[in-house]
Amino acid sequence: MKNVILLLVGFVVGILLCIVVPLAIFAAGTINFGATTKPGWLERTLAPWALDQSRETRAPRENDPYTNAPAVLVTGLDYYRANCVMCHGAPEVDTWDLAKGLNPSAPHLQSHGTQSFSDGELFWTVKQGVRMTGMPAFKPTHSDEQIWIIVAFVRHLPSLSADEKAALRAAREAVTHLPVEAK
Repeated sequence: MKNVILLLVGFVVGILLCIVVPLAIFAAGTINFGATTKPGWLERTLAPWALDQSRETRAPRENDPYTNAPAVLVTGLDYYRANCVMCHGAPEVDTWDLAKGLNPSAPHLQSHGTQSFSDGELFWTVKQGVRMTGMPAFKPTHSDEQIWIIVAFVRHLPSLSADEKAALRAAREAVTHLPVEAK
């Protein structure tokens, strides 16, 4: 009986430590959550893994209905220019200045890592967004059809035409900022 009580006490103390210690660390302000702070090993390792698990579990299993539908690429370009290029850029198109302050930084969507996601995983990411990053959820502002068109355009990014690159560059050049003095 004594062993059972000791086991229960150890279990309760262990649970409390798992709750109290992290709360004490947060309450003391020990962790710097500023966007200019480089994430630690735990965050760099666990956050991407947890996001991948969430995306794989919840993403639809269907393929983009607009794959290989050139007619939607014009609309996709418009959506991408209005909502995505500022943070993600494009081949031969720089991101806007505001993207330099994102932590984690937004991925280049033409990259192998992004292009290796399934259509459903891309759809889920655009629709749901990603917490604690700069990636907003498009679900409140875009229909599923519009999101699938964005996915089709993201798939098209590695093979943008010169005219498409020029259109995206023009959008960037249209953004004006007052000069900022470095401190």
